[in-house]
Amino acid sequence: MRKFFFDVKAFYLIRKEVRKRRNSPDWQRFSLRHDWLYRMYTVVNPTTADKGDDEQMITMKTLDRIAPINKYIASMGLAEVLSLSVEKIPDTDSHLVVYYQIYKWFTPWRIFSRLFFLILGTVLLSIYWNELLSLFS
Repeated sequence: MRKFFFDVKAFYLIRKEVRKRRNSPDWQRFSLRHDWLYRMYTVVNPTTADKGDDEQMITMKTLDRIAPINKYIASMGLAEVLSLSVEKIPDTDSHLVVYYQIYKWFTPWRIFSRLFFLILGTVLLSIYWNELLSLFS
């Protein structure tokens, strides 16, 4: 149960910090944006000097360019609850950098299993409702 409360508390912490800082000069300087789950993201484009480099070198230079963003995220107090994803955008040399919440309780399997048992219980209750009423009358 502690993991559930950790996930909810982390989400509200991220939401509070994003709402507070989304109009700040640093937020604008890094071209950060957020979605409805408060995942923060930006696109890192290679410079003209990087055009001749191979894909691995461009990826390494992208990681170097996001170091100031990582420091900014740490200054917000979110380094412990956020994870980083860097993905190449197809047909370009640009990379999509996404900072998303680390979930400890909300996993796809846990949500699917809880939903499955909830639906199964509802179906069984609706099928055997008359038999249950006859037990108590």
